[in-house]
Amino acid sequence: MTLKNWRFAALLLTALTLGMGFCHAMELPARITWDQPLWVAATVTGGLYRMFGTLGAAIDLAAIGCSIVVAVKTRGMHAFKLSALNAAMLVLALLLWFAIVLPVNFELANWVRGSVPLDWASYRLRWESGHAINTVLQLIGFCALVLSVLHETRS
Repeated sequence: MTLKNWRFAALLLTALTLGMGFCHAMELPARITWDQPLWVAATVTGGLYRMFGTLGAAIDLAAIGCSIVVAVKTRGMHAFKLSALNAAMLVLALLLWFAIVLPVNFELANWVRGSVPLDWASYRLRWESGHAINTVLQLIGFCALVLSVLHETRS
């Protein structure tokens, strides 16, 4: 594939990844005020985020892969630093998701058939803020990728 094709794929997949994160960020102000039955029903037992863990995960990984290829293919070009920043932000976002959100997801899985702990709100805060942090990193990465392409566009 040409660099142009890799960039297209990276732009599309990074935009989709950012879109998923942006959904979480837009929901955060309302969701952080929900009581325990509503938050648990929507997040844990309702299956609302099932596709985020399947198709969404595949999109995230594909965005990272394409972004790494773009960074490698732009070595020696003016766009390299911005392309590399995109790849780095997407990788960092995924690593932070593993560190912040995934442990909460494991705990939430116990709530499906068990009882919800009294400190459930601390899990909610960690889950919601973890997604917000990821969105900021994905936004920085997406902007860097767009700027890397625009950098080579004639005025």
